[in-house]
Amino acid sequence: MDKRAEAAAPSMLGTFTLVFLSMAALFAIDTFMAKMERSERRREARRIFDEAQQLAAQGRNAEAIERFRSGLSIARDDQEYELALARVLLAAGKLADAQTVVNEVLERAPTSGAANLAMARILARQGNAADASSYYHRAIYGRWNERAAEQRLQTRLELVDFLARQGDKGDLLAELLRLQDETLADSALRSRLGHLFLAAGSPARAAEDFRELLRRQPQSAEAYAGLGEAEFAERRYVAARAHFQIALRLRPEDTSTQRRLELCGQVLEMDPTRRGLGAAERYRRSRKLIELALESASRCAGSVPPAALRELAEKAQAALGRRIRASQMDDATEADIALAEDLWQTGRKDCKKAVTQAEEPLALVLAEVGQ
Repeated sequence: MDKRAEAAAPSMLGTFTLVFLSMAALFAIDTFMAKMERSERRREARRIFDEAQQLAAQGRNAEAIERFRSGLSIARDDQEYELALARVLLAAGKLADAQTVVNEVLERAPTSGAANLAMARILARQGNAADASSYYHRAIYGRWNERAAEQRLQTRLELVDFLARQGDKGDLLAELLRLQDETLADSALRSRLGHLFLAAGSPARAAEDFRELLRRQPQSAEAYAGLGEAEFAERRYVAARAHFQIALRLRPEDTSTQRRLELCGQVLEMDPTRRGLGAAERYRRSRKLIELALESASRCAGSVPPAALRELAEKAQAALGRRIRASQMDDATEADIALAEDLWQTGRKDCKKAVTQAEEPLALVLAEVGQ
């Protein structure tokens, strides 16, 4: 080999090495600078995001929306920021805009628990109950980045509250049954579940929850009042009254329980079918039912009652004016109760006025004796 070539080889190798090292250094510098820039952008986006959160907490939704959008222009496709923007859009009543934002998140992350929950809330606000329920279920069974069990429980609780507001007793009861095992150790949730079972039309299960709560907290006014409500819903007014009385002793300022206690007393004093009453007292109560049903029907009908109601009103006046012997009291009592029921049902048939507080005991008694 030429001596000059032999001398040049190490020189070229050194040059290549130097070039490679220079390139590696430049690449490292570029990578470092890019990381620094991304880090700075993330810090700036977080700063803007925090500002937007503070504005939202103060109810300054319009300003918060602008700050969230500004943050997203820096940190594009950041799911946390997008969902935060959707929440404040929802709070501001901008449902279509919120839905657009959440749809974009769901296109990228269709199993996201947080995104599905956000969509459920939007649909609920729009009055789309069926689709809202569907998205609540997707959220419950979706993916959560942290505290997944807690998030799923809270989402199911939000769903049952939504179903309770909708008056959907069948679906509500199904969700409550799924919740029972998850809330066994939490007394506050047991109480909440008890009230929801009442809303779902299942007072027996509600009573179980309140009795369990009383085993843990024997001096719980909330549990006694709830148990009273469960008994009341089952039309066991004596038991309901007893539980309301205990609740009121434990929490004397509870006006709601006071009202329920008074209502129990009114029903028990008006009911002609209660055990232990003599014939004369049963008859007296049956006449009182006719009087009250006639007053209610007259209030609903106004000055021109329908023919069927006029006929019943005439029968009621005749029944109230007749004199009977003691031996006729039992038969007269049965006839009076039937007449009071007919008056009530006919009077309420086309009545556009709500049942008043004064009429409520009558409605409960007639519902009870009609069974």
